[in-house]
Amino acid sequence: MKRFQAICLGLLFAAWLPLPAIAAPEDVSAATDEETTSEDVDTSSPETIMLRHVSSVDGFQSITVVDKEIDATYIEETYGIQHGAIVLLHEQGDNIDSQSIITSLRHQLPEFGWSTLTLALDFPIESNIFLSVAHEKNASDAAGDEEQGSETTVEPDQAAASESENDAEPESLPPISNLQRMEAALEFLKAKGTKRIVFLGHGAGGALAVELLGEITTPISALILLGTPALPTDDIFNPMRQPIFDVYGDNDIDGVAAGVKHRKTLMKRAKDNRYQARKVFGADHDFHGIQPILASIIRGWLNTTFVEKDKK
Repeated sequence: MKRFQAICLGLLFAAWLPLPAIAAPEDVSAATDEETTSEDVDTSSPETIMLRHVSSVDGFQSITVVDKEIDATYIEETYGIQHGAIVLLHEQGDNIDSQSIITSLRHQLPEFGWSTLTLALDFPIESNIFLSVAHEKNASDAAGDEEQGSETTVEPDQAAASESENDAEPESLPPISNLQRMEAALEFLKAKGTKRIVFLGHGAGGALAVELLGEITTPISALILLGTPALPTDDIFNPMRQPIFDVYGDNDIDGVAAGVKHRKTLMKRAKDNRYQARKVFGADHDFHGIQPILASIIRGWLNTTFVEKDKK
């Protein structure tokens, strides 16, 4: 009987023994998973927050202009030989990383030995007539309420607080001009030892590039215009002393073909053989679907204008 009881106790002990051994690894694994999950989602450390605030724009580079940070991008050439840097001026309504030809070119041209820099530009905002009408309507409604004798009682304490808030409001700073932005960008390039700088402007960015060439002191080696309409006056284009490449699509926006034709006429009259125009068939204003072809066209012109001469 005692032997039978001893056997039963032994079986019970053997049956319960593996449970802690099995449970222990599961508990450890669960704890490890919890720790890993906690580390993955922990955003309390400054390093994690810093990583998550880094811009996703490739080559993002802020440039200080008059104590303010201006968004820009800079991508170093990846060809192995530095031919120079191209400053890309975006179209009105675009930005440094919008889905336009500027974004495509700033990624492709470094493969040919040209570093690229894009800069956030300040174009005037066109007024919205609908907003103006709504504003006038609200003003009219407010005037009607006053005529009907509606009055608002302002307590003395509230009036004092309001005056205090108005006094505390900082004065608005003047906007940073495109000339200031460009001068800061050029200083950024010169600090990197860049010897040759080319302006490339798209649409209104091309007109701005021509305007800035008459104001900056840094020598610019060449000018590339993409889909640029007629310029405001001929005076800012006639004294150009750089090689010019005027490119546009046969399906470009209104005014571009006429603008290129007019510039071509001016340069012929001036007997300036450094000007060249090129129509790209099948291209719209943003060269959708043929952006690599455009990059190849620009590369060919840059090679003929600079690279081949450098080899001599």
